[in-house]
Amino acid sequence: MSYLEKIDRYLDSLKIGKSALVDSWFMMSSPSPILSVVVLYLILIRIGPRIMKNRPPLRMNRLISYYNAFQVLLAAMICFKVFKLNLFRDGIIYAGCRYPSNTQNILLLDLGWWYFFAKFTELLDTVFFVLRKKDKQITFLHVYHHVIMALYSWSYLKFAAGGEGAVLALLNSVVHVVMYSYYLLSGLGPRFQKYLWWKKYVTKMQLIQFILMLAYCAHTHFSSRCQYASGFTYFICTNITIFLFLFLNFYSKSYKAKKNIEREIKEEYEKARNGIKRCSNGSTIKPENGITDGNLSSNPERGDCKSTKDLSKDDFQSHCYLDRGDCINSTDVIVPSEVKKAYDDHADDEKLVLIRRTTQAGGPKVDLNSIK
Repeated sequence: MSYLEKIDRYLDSLKIGKSALVDSWFMMSSPSPILSVVVLYLILIRIGPRIMKNRPPLRMNRLISYYNAFQVLLAAMICFKVFKLNLFRDGIIYAGCRYPSNTQNILLLDLGWWYFFAKFTELLDTVFFVLRKKDKQITFLHVYHHVIMALYSWSYLKFAAGGEGAVLALLNSVVHVVMYSYYLLSGLGPRFQKYLWWKKYVTKMQLIQFILMLAYCAHTHFSSRCQYASGFTYFICTNITIFLFLFLNFYSKSYKAKKNIEREIKEEYEKARNGIKRCSNGSTIKPENGITDGNLSSNPERGDCKSTKDLSKDDFQSHCYLDRGDCINSTDVIVPSEVKKAYDDHADDEKLVLIRRTTQAGGPKVDLNSIK
């Protein structure tokens, strides 16, 4: 058999799956539909941000809320379909083994299609990020996860649907019920923010999910009671390992960095309450009775300190009250100092004016003739 004949036979085999019924379902007749969607998805990621660069982000909060609610219901329905299969009749460690990879059980195949459909619709997550100009959310982890899951769920249903995929779909769908519930509540407005303290546990659930998946696949692969397709088991384990490392990296960067920032903010707040302002050059400002030294001022944008006589007008745009920890915008820097005479008046261009006097000779002039 020639090389071209082998290619032709391979391509023909892709057009016919393990079940004629599955081949008749939406997007399951051949690889062309799902591959076309994935290619368009990757093109969108590439050119979408460029198209939206000079356009305002789309406001689609209501649409996204409906989408998140739909994903919650879809994931919950998948969990219900898994339990209808009675996978755990033989115990947890052998769950799903009664359905080998060559099964033709219609309930199992139906579950596989709905799981694929869920992964297919989840590609809209990225579309919404592009339209809302949330480009920082489109990470390698995000794109890799969505593309691999769409391709895996299609090919598994097409060629090797069995109990293994049902157990993995259950674990993944339970996590997605929680995850999209969080997205739904967080999009309903600030009044729900106090109920979302469990955000960090969503990522922990995903990490636990991957560990359980790896343990299950390893156990069933070496068990004589479970007859699953070895090729898909290797593929699943490889990608779960990749997901695990990527999510661990995400968790480390997101939450550990956040804790460091919160600790730094707390330290600065405590210093401010104690009347101590630390500058970037290592010096400190410690006010007496809540008033800073008249010869020093701090720039909150740069975090440095210098003498007020060296400050330019641009430096006067912000001034921080160290005892309260807040800032105001002003073109004047208020420098506490001894006042020998609060006010004085004199003639200026034949107008009687009132001057607020300090040792720095600062303060606005007020035209008394204009006061009625």
